[in-house]
Amino acid sequence: MNKKFDEEVKKKLREDVDVPECVDEGIKRAYDMIGISGERKVIRRRKRIWPAVAAVAALTAGLSITAAAVNYYLKVHLEEEGQVLKYYIEVDKEQKEAHQIEVNPTYLPKGFEAEQAEEGAPKKTYGTAEGDSISIISYNAAELYRMSQLEENVFAEYRKDSYSAVEGEQKLDLFTRKNEKVDSDREITDVYLFSEEEGYGVWIWSESSLEQEELVKIANGLEITVLEETVPYPSEAEIAEERQNDKDAAKKAEAEQEYRSSNGVSEELVYQVGEEVKDTTREMMAESYPDYLREVYLSEEEDIRFTVLSTAVSDTLPTDTFSQQYFTTDMENWMNEDTSLKAHQRYRLGEEEGQTTFDARADKEAETVNSKYVIVKMKAKNVSAFQTDLNKTVGVSIAPILTVMQEGEAGKLVYPQETFWSANEGYDLQWGAERGGSFPIYFDKPYFTEGIKGVKSRLFCPLVPGEEMEYTLVYVVDEDQLSNMYLHFYPQNEIEINGEYLTTPYVDISQ
Repeated sequence: MNKKFDEEVKKKLREDVDVPECVDEGIKRAYDMIGISGERKVIRRRKRIWPAVAAVAALTAGLSITAAAVNYYLKVHLEEEGQVLKYYIEVDKEQKEAHQIEVNPTYLPKGFEAEQAEEGAPKKTYGTAEGDSISIISYNAAELYRMSQLEENVFAEYRKDSYSAVEGEQKLDLFTRKNEKVDSDREITDVYLFSEEEGYGVWIWSESSLEQEELVKIANGLEITVLEETVPYPSEAEIAEERQNDKDAAKKAEAEQEYRSSNGVSEELVYQVGEEVKDTTREMMAESYPDYLREVYLSEEEDIRFTVLSTAVSDTLPTDTFSQQYFTTDMENWMNEDTSLKAHQRYRLGEEEGQTTFDARADKEAETVNSKYVIVKMKAKNVSAFQTDLNKTVGVSIAPILTVMQEGEAGKLVYPQETFWSANEGYDLQWGAERGGSFPIYFDKPYFTEGIKGVKSRLFCPLVPGEEMEYTLVYVVDEDQLSNMYLHFYPQNEIEINGEYLTTPYVDISQ
């Protein structure tokens, strides 16, 4: 192509007129070939008017490009499986390098402000003071390829009746699902858009009271930038390693679940109120594996011991005894004027159901239950002759997890085969810890009270050698679980060795 013809073609390409969609795609490819688009390509997802049909015909003839010759290296299939819709992704990594992408909204409804806006971050979240929330998450071709090879789909499965295709400025897949929170007026909506030619996907997640038209407007206003920076596709060896790791993790989780369900907690690890509790897993590991401490820890860890001095169940927390400043969460929405707890709703799910989507919970009928306060008087002591740097700067965890256990065969303590989830918006008084356990809502001797440590490390306190401290914790427990209460100590130190699980102590505080 000579220079004069080249310039003439570029001039024609800049003129605006409507053309059929199939020709439209061919011209986009032509733009790239003759250099109109640069290495940093900004794709504004708004409808564009393309050149005159006559000019296009001459151009495509000269370049030997037709709409039929367009090959997409990303294919996204939304397939039916019974009453469910599920995404399947294919990426032809030989066609094109994967590029990082950057996504920014040019339109947000009034009141939404950025909560996370780091440059290049794959997820950006926007919210309002009222609690509405929108997240915009991007996936480049390498990430989508990894998903396709590992059969790990971050996109949820949906019911067919939740789906609608939005045609217009671009093709959007829109799904709505029932909010699991029974007292929320916010609808959960997922909007997906994919560029099969550019090789990326964008997911807009919304838990808000916005109309669907507003979410479509956000999607159509996205400014999506294909960056110069490339991203390597995972190699076959890396994929194989991840597959094996996934299999091992699934096998381990299944074995642990089966072990805990059938074996439970040994009798010597169940303590009573008034007995001193210590972590025996370190002693067992050090005895069986002499190099354990040197390999796992850069330095020794202190021997922190605990004693549950007393427990009491109460309907109220008198304000002259329990100061408001020591609550670890906002109690306003869940406390009556007399400080008793308001009723709340929960879902009771089987162990397997507890790991499924929002729909599994929303399909269940929520139970309305009343709760009680459990007041625990505690003592913690550093019986070591030293204090680690971690202890000095971060402190040690002084709050056990309140968990529900059950009596199995021959009186053995076993883990329950059901889980509970809150059906209320903003309810965080229970079930925030591992395996459905609960953190305390009250601690009367916080060491860290300011900044990020005042939020994240509120239940941590430094303890110097020989130091002993007494303090009060308060938990919330549903009335029908008072007979199943146990405090779990040192849960972070539990470990699996050759199929055996070294558990840490529990204190029986059941009523």
